[in-house]
Amino acid sequence: MHPVAKLKQDRAAKLAEAKELNAKADATAEDTAKVDALLAECDALAAQIDAAEKAEAEMAERAAARAAKLAALDEQMAAVPEPKAGRSPIAKVRDMREDDPRRGFRSLGDFGAAVMGAAVPGRALDRRLGLVAAATGLQQGVGPDGGFLVPPEFSSMIWDGLNKSPDNLLSMTDQYTVSGESLTFNANAETSRATGSRWGGIQGYWISEAAQITSSKPTFRQVKIEPQQLAVLCYATDKLLANTAALDQYLGRAAQDEIMFLVNDAIINGNGVGKPKGILNSACRVAVSKETGQAAATIVKANIDKMWSRMHPQARANAVWFINVDTEPQLEQLSQVVGTGGVPVYLPPGGIADTPNARLKGRPVMPIEACATLGTEGDIILADMRAYVTGLKGGIDSAMSMHLRFDYAETAFRFMFSADGQPWLASAITPFKGSNTLSPFVTLATRS
Repeated sequence: MHPVAKLKQDRAAKLAEAKELNAKADATAEDTAKVDALLAECDALAAQIDAAEKAEAEMAERAAARAAKLAALDEQMAAVPEPKAGRSPIAKVRDMREDDPRRGFRSLGDFGAAVMGAAVPGRALDRRLGLVAAATGLQQGVGPDGGFLVPPEFSSMIWDGLNKSPDNLLSMTDQYTVSGESLTFNANAETSRATGSRWGGIQGYWISEAAQITSSKPTFRQVKIEPQQLAVLCYATDKLLANTAALDQYLGRAAQDEIMFLVNDAIINGNGVGKPKGILNSACRVAVSKETGQAAATIVKANIDKMWSRMHPQARANAVWFINVDTEPQLEQLSQVVGTGGVPVYLPPGGIADTPNARLKGRPVMPIEACATLGTEGDIILADMRAYVTGLKGGIDSAMSMHLRFDYAETAFRFMFSADGQPWLASAITPFKGSNTLSPFVTLATRS
C-alpha cells in the first residue's frame, strides 16, 4: 500500500474509533481520555500526511523538470549535423576555467577592478567576466545590463570568516540546512517534570506480580524554521577598488561584521517577525527578580547564584554567560563573604593585575554587543545555545554592480543571507520537586 494511503487509512480508523467511544451513553473517564488520545494521534497523522504529500509533490515537480531538461537536450543533439565522410567528429570544447571557483581572478580586489573597468567607455570587457553570470538575470557577461555575481570562492571566503568568528552566536546553535522554503520538526512537548508530564505524557509504574501495566505515550509539538532574508548593500570607491589588497581586507571584514552583528542581535533580541525569535522574546526564558532593596543598575552575588539555580541541570555543562561590557565593573566587585572578610568572585587569584579569568560558576563569560546595557533585562544572560535551533538556506549570495553609484565613482556590493531560529522549548520547565521553573535561558530582570 502507498505510504500516504496507509497513513490516511490509519487516521480514518482512529477517527472512527474515537467517534464510537464518544457516542457511548455510558462513557467512562477512561473512555474520554482515550478519545482525547485518539484525536491527538489523528492530528499527528494529519501533519505527517501533509508533509508526505508535499514531499511527493516536490519530487514530482523535480522529476518533471528533469524530464523537460532531458527532452531539450535531445532536441539539441538532434539539431547537430552528422560529420562529413572521412572526418572524425570533434567533441564540443568546454572552457575549463568554469571549474575554477575564482573564475580566473587572483583575488576579490582583482574581480572588483575588472567590474569597474567594464563601465569605462571604449574599454574591452574582461574575458573572465564572461564566466560570471549577470546578477540581475539579464544577458550573461554584458556588464551594462547589470551587476555580476561574485565568484564562489570569494563568497565562501566571507562566509567561512563569519562562521569561524569567536563571538558568532550562530555557530553555537543547533544548526540545520534548509533546502526548501521551510523545515518543520516534531519537538518534545514537555513543560513539566511532574509525574505523568515527563516527555509530554510518558509515565512509569512500580507494579506488583501479575498486575496489568498502565500505558502512556509522549506528546509532540511542531517547530517550524522558515529562513528570512538579511541583506547588506555597501559601496567601495574606485580608489579603493584600484588597491586590490586593501579591498580584500576591507570589504570582507565589513560584510562579515555586519552580517554577524545582525544575526547575533536577532538571536538575542529578535521578535520573530521577518527575523529569528530571540532569547529575550521567548516564552521559555526565566527572568530572575532583583533582590529586595537592590540598587538600580547593579549586579550582586545573589543574582548570579539565583540565575545559576534556575539553569536546567542538563544545560549547565554547555552554558555560557553573555554580558554587556557595562556589567564588567559590577562583576569585578562581586565577593563571597568568608568569616569577617571576603574573597573576589570574578577576579583571578592574582587580583586585578592578572588577566581576568572571565568565568562564573565555572562557565565562560562572553561580552557581546547584543546584550542590553547595565540594569536592563538582557545585560547578563546565562544560556545553553544548543537549546536554540537555527536553519540556514545556503551560504551568502553576493553580487557586484558598478552602475548603482556610477555618478559617485563607487561600486556596489550586495550580500544576502537567509536564516531563522528560535528556542527549542515553548515554555520553561516545572521541576519534579519545587516550584521554581527551570530553563536553558536565564536572564536577570530589570533593576531600576
